[in-house]
Amino acid sequence: MKNRGKRSGVRRKAIGVGDSSSSFNGKGMKKSKVQKWRKGDSCVSNPNIKTHRQTARHHSRGFTNSLNSVLSQKLLAQHNAGFGDSSIELDDDIQSCGSKSVVSSIASNCTNATFNKILGRIVTSQSSLNTQILAIVGAVTDTIHSSDGEQTDAACCATLLSLLKSTSEPLNSDQKTAALHLMSLLLRRVPKSILQVKSKEILNALNNNTAEECEQQSLMKSLIGCWTLCLRAQTQSSWDSVLIRDTYAKILAAAVCIKPKIRKAAQHAIGAILRGSAFMVTDHAPPFHPAANDTSAFCKNCLESMKAAGNKKGISHVLVLLQDVLSTFSTSGIKSTCDQVLSVLGSTDMVLKKGAFITMENLFSMSPKPENLTADLNCKIINVLFTLEPASDPDVLTYWLRAMEKAYCNLSRIHKKPANVDALMDKMVTLMEKNPDDKVFNSFMVVGSLYPSSLKKILPRLDALYLSKGYSKKGEIEKAMGMAVHKLGPREVLNILPLKISGDSDLDGDFPRSWLIPVFRDHVQETELGFFVEYFLPLANKINETCKSLAQKNSKSRSMAYSALLQQIWALLPSFCNRPTDLVTSFPSIAKIIGKTIESKSDIAVEVLNALRKLIVQNLENEAEKSVLCRYAKNFIPIFCQICSAKNEKNLKDGDDGFRLSVLETLKFYLKISPEQLILTTFEKCLKKLNEEEERLMRLEKEEEIRKQNSKPKELEKIKEEKDCLESWCCLMDLCIVIVPHVPVVGLEPVKENLSRNLQSSNSSVQKKSYRLLEVCPGEFIIEHLALLTTFRSDSSMPVKVANPSSQAPRLRCLSNIIQMLDTPQVEFIGLLVPEVILCTKSTSEKARNAAFDLLVKMGQKYISWAPNKAPQEMVQRYFELFLTGLKVNDPHVVSCTVLALARVLFHFKGETTDEVIGSVCDIACLLLGHHSREIVQSALSLVHVLMSGYGDIMTGKYLPNLISGLSLLKNVSSYRKKIKDILRKLLKKCGFDIVSGMLPDVYVKVIRNIVKSEKKKKKTTGKDETAPRKHTSDESFLEEMDDDDDGESYDEETFSKFNPKVWIKEDDDVLDFMDASASQKITTTKPKIRNNRENKDGFKVAKDGRLIIGDEDDVDHKKVDSSKASKKRKADEVEEAMDVDDTDAKSTFSYQAGGRGIHRPINKKSKADENKNKSKKTKEDGKYNYSYIKLNPSKKKNKHETTKKLKHLFKKRTN
Repeated sequence: MKNRGKRSGVRRKAIGVGDSSSSFNGKGMKKSKVQKWRKGDSCVSNPNIKTHRQTARHHSRGFTNSLNSVLSQKLLAQHNAGFGDSSIELDDDIQSCGSKSVVSSIASNCTNATFNKILGRIVTSQSSLNTQILAIVGAVTDTIHSSDGEQTDAACCATLLSLLKSTSEPLNSDQKTAALHLMSLLLRRVPKSILQVKSKEILNALNNNTAEECEQQSLMKSLIGCWTLCLRAQTQSSWDSVLIRDTYAKILAAAVCIKPKIRKAAQHAIGAILRGSAFMVTDHAPPFHPAANDTSAFCKNCLESMKAAGNKKGISHVLVLLQDVLSTFSTSGIKSTCDQVLSVLGSTDMVLKKGAFITMENLFSMSPKPENLTADLNCKIINVLFTLEPASDPDVLTYWLRAMEKAYCNLSRIHKKPANVDALMDKMVTLMEKNPDDKVFNSFMVVGSLYPSSLKKILPRLDALYLSKGYSKKGEIEKAMGMAVHKLGPREVLNILPLKISGDSDLDGDFPRSWLIPVFRDHVQETELGFFVEYFLPLANKINETCKSLAQKNSKSRSMAYSALLQQIWALLPSFCNRPTDLVTSFPSIAKIIGKTIESKSDIAVEVLNALRKLIVQNLENEAEKSVLCRYAKNFIPIFCQICSAKNEKNLKDGDDGFRLSVLETLKFYLKISPEQLILTTFEKCLKKLNEEEERLMRLEKEEEIRKQNSKPKELEKIKEEKDCLESWCCLMDLCIVIVPHVPVVGLEPVKENLSRNLQSSNSSVQKKSYRLLEVCPGEFIIEHLALLTTFRSDSSMPVKVANPSSQAPRLRCLSNIIQMLDTPQVEFIGLLVPEVILCTKSTSEKARNAAFDLLVKMGQKYISWAPNKAPQEMVQRYFELFLTGLKVNDPHVVSCTVLALARVLFHFKGETTDEVIGSVCDIACLLLGHHSREIVQSALSLVHVLMSGYGDIMTGKYLPNLISGLSLLKNVSSYRKKIKDILRKLLKKCGFDIVSGMLPDVYVKVIRNIVKSEKKKKKTTGKDETAPRKHTSDESFLEEMDDDDDGESYDEETFSKFNPKVWIKEDDDVLDFMDASASQKITTTKPKIRNNRENKDGFKVAKDGRLIIGDEDDVDHKKVDSSKASKKRKADEVEEAMDVDDTDAKSTFSYQAGGRGIHRPINKKSKADENKNKSKKTKEDGKYNYSYIKLNPSKKKNKHETTKKLKHLFKKRTN
């Protein structure tokens, strides 16, 4: 379209532009000299002559005097007669209705809220209707104002009614439309009592000359709105009036009007009257509206007459009306109307069928009152719908299913089971077999959940459908079966569909119904736990025995199949423990089995632990169930402690750490419901074992010191013993960490001595576990023994004492807990902590860094809260002064940590930071940008980035020269390109390209241009502006910014794949069986080579692109070429081709390489010496291989001569 517009625009003339002189063209025709469009300006809408535009603008900006004198003189005189001696005269401005000043002058006299809204809309949206509205509003306002009345909604309505009732000189259609529109807006605000008293007067005025107004859609819409508001306000007894009935009959007649706006307004009005009348929304509303029978009779008569006349469009209009109001009819009305609607289903028109089914669907989905739609009538309609099943058209069949679904849903709401629900379910399954549509499955799920007993006969068919080959909706079948399991329960489902698994390898086949076990796992809940004990436990025991016997017989594949089945069965236990109904009676029978299974440390023990945790969590507030679980705490807690304190037992597998974590997690939950005395006893035993292992570990350390003094070699047994002792101590320490939160403060006194020794330990693991134990201790205990945190061992070479890297995170979390509990000012304590926390901001541990940044913020918040009488800005400034000491240290690492800490605190306290602090921090950052240490420069750039993010306006205004000077001091810009780009993006966003590029040195100009270019490209592709500053809304965003020290280098796909290696499966002709013992040999992390095992029976060579190379028989034994030379030549050709790719656009990316014989032979130019040498060896037989391809039908005429010349030359050569 662009090319077309430009092409046509060149020849287009500008009307009325150019001089009057003329000339003659080459053909002798007279050609006027006119100005043509310039190239590319054909779409510019800016003509020199604007006559028509000015005319249109003149008419659109002002109103014409279309009211004439009807409103201005004679009609308003009648208003005066009706409202007293006051007289109204329209000003000339209102007669002209020309500008906004007219509207404002009318609005100044108008105090009615409804009219003020209309006047505001007239100013912004002007139309021909607004001309009449403006004049009427002005007249009504002046009338009420002249009579010294209040401009209430009732008074305005009375004035408009007198206007509508005038007979001396009636209003035209436009004026009536404006008046009725205003009336429809005012009636919404008039009290209902007034509408009830004045209903006769209002309706008579509205019903005047309605026969002539049916042609005006806007007028009829306003009229129908006024009728609706008036009729909705009436009482139930007032509907006996003939006037009200006649008015409602007019709305009914408009509901089947051929004009869509009138029809939709009337249909909406009927629904609003039948459903939203004043007496229908009360607590003592009647079952149906008094006009409901009139509506049903009207619809019935319309359907009968329209069917007889074959008016399909009219039938569809009636059906649309019934879709909204059929549920409001009485019982007789619903019955008679449904007979007519159901008779429409006999039509061959698919649109009418769909409309009829939608009508029936809405009847049930709108939840009609049981007094109107009784259960018997509902069942009768369902029976009739069964006989009207559209089996031929699947699209209409979907609408039938939805109608049936809603019918059964409504029947279940009435609490009655239909007799033929089984037939419907059977029909749905049949449709699922023939046409597996999602809508059919949804209907099946809805009806099946409402009537679970109807699923019993369907389950075998669902099982057969799932096992049938090639069925594509097996996932939907699993959902349907899961719904049946949830509604019927596993006991009922297994009675209908047994698993057919006996546990005997001779009797069991391929477990065809094993697909039900995962379905049970996902959908079983709130059922009997005793059924698992009764049915699945014996089966699991038998399968376990079969696995052992098959393993002894070396039947690995069958043994693995049974072991997988055993794992699936035990995976059902957490589902059965999901809010069981018989926990009090069933848990004692399974408690012993749970304990033995956990002691076995097998794979199924993890599922058992999961089930136990679920039971505890769901019954913390149920006293009966909680007491049953608490009764067995004395049995389970020792088992948990024994497993967690295991000392390298031989029977433990490699995955013992995961199992131990699961046991510890279960112990946490069980301690919540355990007696306090049991917890104290368990803790004392664990602490006793912990001290024993600690003494043993200290003895081994002393022996190690003696060995070093004597310079003796370290024995292997001693190394192993020391390792086992440390692992055992760590296991016991983990156990104490879990138990300590549930121990009262009085019982923690023995822990103090243990912590005082271990916090001074040189072993990093011991120190870390000790801090973890101190972290979970109650706050009261930590505050009482605060010296434990102030005196600790540090192996760091820093000038400030810092804990070991592995212990920093738990230590900082302990300090964070203490800071939060301090109520009295402890400024000196914070001053002691600040240097240590600052150095932890660049710890090797991510958790330690996060904890350090979090602690800096919490200390600042406490620092401010301790001085409520002082301004927060002053306290923040004092808090910043604590950081300045770290900048004076002659250590790059300390300075770098201090700068990062400043950035974090500055980022958090944005609102409490003064300009003086920002200026000093900016000076520090700019000064450090010129430092020789790379580490300091990295931190300084991070600080500048934070300043630009949080204080961008100040930095780009007052401190911009300082920032530019600091960036100018930066050396080796390419080493910090990512951070510099982020800073420059923000500068470009705030200041623009010209200012930034003019102030920065030349070394930044290339970077700035690259940024601008990339942003423009980004806008074209994504439409997003990357120059917009990235807002940090949380602490995580700041931490990500602080951790970004990679100089802008990002991992590509190849580098990332090294950390996330891919996995391949080597498969032959058969699909890999994961149950096979040799399955692991087929899985590899290196891509296997693809070998083409297909034998080339024809004996022809195949080129790289798949072509067959067919050579001559005489040339089979050709000379061999050196492979190394050939490869070098090939590489050189590839490089040369790559260099020539961009030389011309005509070449495609795919380049053909000659190879083989025939038309694919390589054509190389030979030297004259080679030609003369080969010419003497030619024979007569060689001539048969000389051929040439010549195009005999050239597309262009100019090539015919060349073709003829080639043919002549070829024939001449052949004859010679």
